[in-house]
Amino acid sequence: MVSYGMSPSGRLIAAVALVAPLSLPLPAPARGQGTLTATDSAILASQPLKRLTLAPSLLRRLSLLAAGLDREVVLCLQGTVVGDTAQLVDFVMPDLVTSTADRVQPLPCAAPTLAVWHNHPWTGPDSSFGVKSPEDLCSLSQPDLRTVVGDSVPFAVVSVGRTQRPIVCWWRRVQAVINRHVKFLPRFPRQWLELSSLASDSAAKPPAVSVP
Repeated sequence: MVSYGMSPSGRLIAAVALVAPLSLPLPAPARGQGTLTATDSAILASQPLKRLTLAPSLLRRLSLLAAGLDREVVLCLQGTVVGDTAQLVDFVMPDLVTSTADRVQPLPCAAPTLAVWHNHPWTGPDSSFGVKSPEDLCSLSQPDLRTVVGDSVPFAVVSVGRTQRPIVCWWRRVQAVINRHVKFLPRFPRQWLELSSLASDSAAKPPAVSVP
């Protein structure tokens, strides 16, 4: 059984719906993230899956779902692997043992899963945890990190819901492993997306997005 919990501070945000370049340097640590050692860098470089793409239709469904939820849920994202990239196109929902506004316990995702998604409902600022904006909720909390590290799924994805704009962020599992001792893991540069619109017009559909 796995358990995801809301992060006590900074989760991640968004900007442009453009495809990120596929050849980017390893991101520098953000606030709250551990400093990469030579060994950590070697581990990052050795992982077969280094990039993740979300199909526009999947991104839209995840964002619309997160916008309407007042409690956390988990979805198993599926797709195909091309080279070092996981291309996500669909999801299945595992059985949930418990689900509250700040924690969810699902049964494990099946083997084809390439990323595990869960949402963080925005309920307002919380000075006790340093949460000032919805963007601060897009991070991995200690319960989240323990779950990601203990699993073998290559990527973790978080959406912040009940906000004016959909906010999505993601991490490679190896990034969570390297930073497993921090209190919370905020976004890495370029590993976030904010959509200004979810217009149904096909011409306005965002392109697939990727992460280094």
